[in-house]
Amino acid sequence: MFKNLNPGALGHKLSFDQTCALAKQYNFAGVDLDLGFLSDMAKTQSLQAAKDWLAATGLRVGASGLSVAWRDWDDDRAYAASLPRFIEETAFAAEFGCTRCTTWVMPRSNTVTFQQYFTQAVKRLTPVAEILKSYGMWMGLEYVGPTTLRQGYKYDFVHTMDGMRALGGAIGTGNVGLLLDCFHWYTAHGTLTEIEMLPTEEVVYVHVNDGKPGRTADEQIDNERDMVGATGVIDIAGFYGALRKTGYDGPITVEPFSAEIRAMTPEQAIAVTSAALDKTLG
Repeated sequence: MFKNLNPGALGHKLSFDQTCALAKQYNFAGVDLDLGFLSDMAKTQSLQAAKDWLAATGLRVGASGLSVAWRDWDDDRAYAASLPRFIEETAFAAEFGCTRCTTWVMPRSNTVTFQQYFTQAVKRLTPVAEILKSYGMWMGLEYVGPTTLRQGYKYDFVHTMDGMRALGGAIGTGNVGLLLDCFHWYTAHGTLTEIEMLPTEEVVYVHVNDGKPGRTADEQIDNERDMVGATGVIDIAGFYGALRKTGYDGPITVEPFSAEIRAMTPEQAIAVTSAALDKTLG
């Protein structure tokens, strides 16, 4: 497992060269790709120049994001129009050694039933997974656990590890796994055993953070979290230990959704994040 930096996950926006410089300064081993920055460099200089620039940073590649417009069930045109660009992005990301692409799956709907949601998600995400597979990449799907996020909605959707694994199995391309977030694992009442039993390849990417004290798992609020290891609500040592048993050796990225972290300067936030990862990863 390696320390991976994504400033956006901390609530900060930086250019990719700034991100890489601060990642090196604060001892991160990897960064998520900024395809826009690298594409501009490839266009103004060359693809090889962009590849050489990233290689010179000494940083590993974490993941790229999924840009396909797959969530709006009523807009087939936007979905179809987003696929050609995604093919180009995937081919470009693969040039930099990227093997992971991630997205989240909302656990609720007011308009479609569970079965309708499941069927449409499989229909929309299967071509995406096939594109990724053709470039040697995995798709990591993030289930979203908090009970509070589903309250007030007519229909629930997948919000557990088993449910998301079932969706990945239905897609059936053999390159779909999990973006595993310890907050969602905790709020979904996950166990260490279920992590330990995961095949190594099914853990595509990992987010870490902590819950708010004084709240049960069912009372936690999705956009109110804390720095990893800050409160002890989540058993982060157990979580890391279970991941190690799977053989996972990929990125560990902090996503705290913390007003305190957002109020810091980007450099302060990155410094605090690095220290928290060092303390909890051991």
